Amino acid sequence: MKFSIFIVWMLGLFIGQAVMGQEKINITGKVVGKENNPLSAASVYLKNTTTADSLKLITNLDGRFEVEIKKSNQYLITISYVGYNTLIKKLSESDYDNDNQEINFILFPADGMMENITLEAQKIQIKEDTISYKVDSTMYRKNDNVETMLKNLPGIQVEKDGTVMAQGKQVTKVKVNGKDFFGGDVTVATRELNADMVERIQIIDDYGDQAAFTGIKDGDPTKTINIELKKSKNKGVFGNITGGLGTNDRYLGSANANLFNNDQQLSLLGNINNINASLFNSGNGGGGNFGGNNAGGGRGNMGNRSGGSSGGLSTDGVSVLNSVGTNYKDDWGKKLSFYGSYNFIDKTTTTLKNTNQQTAFQGKSSEYQQYSNSVNQSIVHRFSSNLEYKIDSFNQLKINFNYNSNNSNSESNSDFNSKLGSADLSAGTNSNLGLSNSESISGSILYNKRFNKKGRALSLNVSASKSKTESLDDIDNQTTIFKNPLDSILFIQTQKLNQNNESENKNIKLSYSEPINSKRILEFNYTYSNQEIYNKRETFVPDSAAGNQLTLLDSALSNVYSNLYTFHRFGLNLKTTLKKYNYTIGFSAQPAEIVTNSTGLTYQNQLINFFPVVRFAYNFSKSRSLNINYNGSTNQPNSTQLLPVVDRSNPQFIVIGNPDLKPEFNNILSLRYNNFDMVSGNVFFGNLSFTYTQDKIVNNTKLLRAGAQETSYLNANGSWSANAFYNVSRPIKNRKYVFNFGGNLSYAKEVSFLRDSLDKLQNNLSNNWVITQRLNTDIKIKKWLETTIGGRFTQNVSRYSIQDNLNFNSTTWILSNNSRIFLPKDFIISYDIEQTFNLGFSSNTIKNPLIIQASIEKQFLSAKNLTVKIQSLDLLNQNIGISRTLSSNGFTDTRTNRLGRYFMFSLIYRLNKFVGDMK
Repeated sequence: MKFSIFIVWMLGLFIGQAVMGQEKINITGKVVGKENNPLSAASVYLKNTTTADSLKLITNLDGRFEVEIKKSNQYLITISYVGYNTLIKKLSESDYDNDNQEINFILFPADGMMENITLEAQKIQIKEDTISYKVDSTMYRKNDNVETMLKNLPGIQVEKDGTVMAQGKQVTKVKVNGKDFFGGDVTVATRELNADMVERIQIIDDYGDQAAFTGIKDGDPTKTINIELKKSKNKGVFGNITGGLGTNDRYLGSANANLFNNDQQLSLLGNINNINASLFNSGNGGGGNFGGNNAGGGRGNMGNRSGGSSGGLSTDGVSVLNSVGTNYKDDWGKKLSFYGSYNFIDKTTTTLKNTNQQTAFQGKSSEYQQYSNSVNQSIVHRFSSNLEYKIDSFNQLKINFNYNSNNSNSESNSDFNSKLGSADLSAGTNSNLGLSNSESISGSILYNKRFNKKGRALSLNVSASKSKTESLDDIDNQTTIFKNPLDSILFIQTQKLNQNNESENKNIKLSYSEPINSKRILEFNYTYSNQEIYNKRETFVPDSAAGNQLTLLDSALSNVYSNLYTFHRFGLNLKTTLKKYNYTIGFSAQPAEIVTNSTGLTYQNQLINFFPVVRFAYNFSKSRSLNINYNGSTNQPNSTQLLPVVDRSNPQFIVIGNPDLKPEFNNILSLRYNNFDMVSGNVFFGNLSFTYTQDKIVNNTKLLRAGAQETSYLNANGSWSANAFYNVSRPIKNRKYVFNFGGNLSYAKEVSFLRDSLDKLQNNLSNNWVITQRLNTDIKIKKWLETTIGGRFTQNVSRYSIQDNLNFNSTTWILSNNSRIFLPKDFIISYDIEQTFNLGFSSNTIKNPLIIQASIEKQFLSAKNLTVKIQSLDLLNQNIGISRTLSSNGFTDTRTNRLGRYFMFSLIYRLNKFVGDMK
């Protein structure tokens, strides 16, 4: 027995020695393109043909991989990379000659590979709150701007009005190299910067500067784009000049000039046109109460916004616009930097609307139809500045200052009629002449300090703002009230409304972080907030003793009102950071006091809110991550909801505020999962969110005689909403075809109250589902064609507990195709076709527009920087806007005029001179 064991032991030793005796060597390989450019994340498959064993590797950022092999065996290596022909070869004996030698493997572009258009998914990196896209020349054409390039990035949609959506949420701010550009205006940066200047695009969940420093994030983040420029594009001059003349007296003139000298940047923009081409976000240019608006408000636009991709066809109304702006950035030494911007906008917009509003009441429903036309002119001045001072390596200071002014005047006229069932209740006209002057000023000081002990930090943010609006409205209303089909009375109302609104906000936020160990940080925070609103409202009616001039003060419709909301928030958070994941668990308590004074009456309310904070982020890899967040937030009621005075400026929609309202408290739970496959290029983004609102401010509506509605406000529980978003991008055949499939699913349950003739309250519940699905296919055929074929489907389903006859299903289908055809001799033909089908809308608003745009252009000069362009916009003259807005007890369908058919001839000259491009 012992001998047998000895023989087995000796045999095993002999075999082991024989195997061990096979010589092993290390081989380093480098995968490059035909121009010797390293190909990172290439797939390497190594098969041992002797033993049939196999191994799969991925190249690093330098295109390299390293593997240990047995010298005496035979190997077959297969290397693949998106957009390149697959390389298959045997490792020859010469490859084994020297240990640790580097072997070059050269891949060549696949047939039909679009060198100027394709997107490589391996250039995406995901890091908790930031998704980073590495940009190169495969993502754009010459002379494309950033907006065009963004359309090629998975998970990002660019609407035709320039709105950018990232992972289902609107991007509200843009930065260039980490600094605000034109005050963070998204369309300025995306439309005025050239795509070939960009090194990287970052989509950031932005919790603010203080959260970025402390690492402790609470509240609901905004979406911010950061555009990182190539180093070679940080020194030079670039810009363009455009001039165009068209039919129907259309014109366009614009220019932008940019001087970049590393840390010093200066930009100038100017624009004059009457084709709705806005350089800047002009904000709210409203001036007065346009007659016939729904006082109850809505819950978002659920309809489609058909229109063109250029020339402002997707904007409601027709505008004449003059604007100019400048942006400046400079480093004043090694410690001090300044950046800021100034914009001037003069905009006049003519808007025509056809509105159908249906509202549920107890045992009945009302219908209100209105046709209105309005002209609004606004003059806007906007200034923003930031000063950053790096005192030393431990202390930093940032000072922000903003100023805005808006002077506007408006005129609106409308015809309306209302029904209860099939019975006519009233008909009439409204007219309004309004003037409004508003100013706002705000500033903040942020001080950050790090200590010698790693993880110990102090941050203090002090901010304040003040705004003031003065408005004057002359309002006339004539209403015919139908007692029965044969008898009616005429009601005439004339008012002059003067308002003075002021608000002040003061905030202090202190944060201190103390490390427990190398992986955990404890953060203490304190917030003080003081918000004060002041409103003086004077309503004048005709004075018979003064010849019916509007000089008699109506005390029932006038008021002096103030509201003070003060709170202190005390918070404690524990953040743990590990290699693969991190999490934050925290808790805050916020005692608050509300004091309201209104014409001798005082309302006081004290309350306390609790804010749990839970954040969990798991990074499976650079290409896959999971984030789960829970937080709470409050919303303070606005002055309209609080003001305890009857507003009869529109007698069809009367409003009475409630000074005893409490702030809303939102509980928000969200989940986000991102994943992409480095080899296949498949990309997936998915979001889930759930919001439950306590003390939600809801409408309390009563149907008055002649179909008028009176709305006040109450706090109520039971409102909640959920939303899901996903986007899948899948490339096929070396990205000749890229399929983008995505959608949204949202649900909202809302509570409202209805009052009967005896003011008895009845609870009304509304349930709304919105389902959106979209599919786009990008097709690239060599270098002469790029085309996108797409479709989008939206289903809107609403159910009401009071009146089921108002339950509705509305559907919108949008089919689109846009292409660019690149012909010899530098000719480019472009077209954009979009057909919309609307089902389930009101008969006086519905239409199915077919929008066709086309252009042909020719590029001149050696650098192709001079372009002559002829274009037609809205060729069939069918451009309109159709939308459905939901309220808690009904819906409103609106049809709005938009820019119609015209033809334009234009010249475009582009200047691009960068030091990094000069040989």
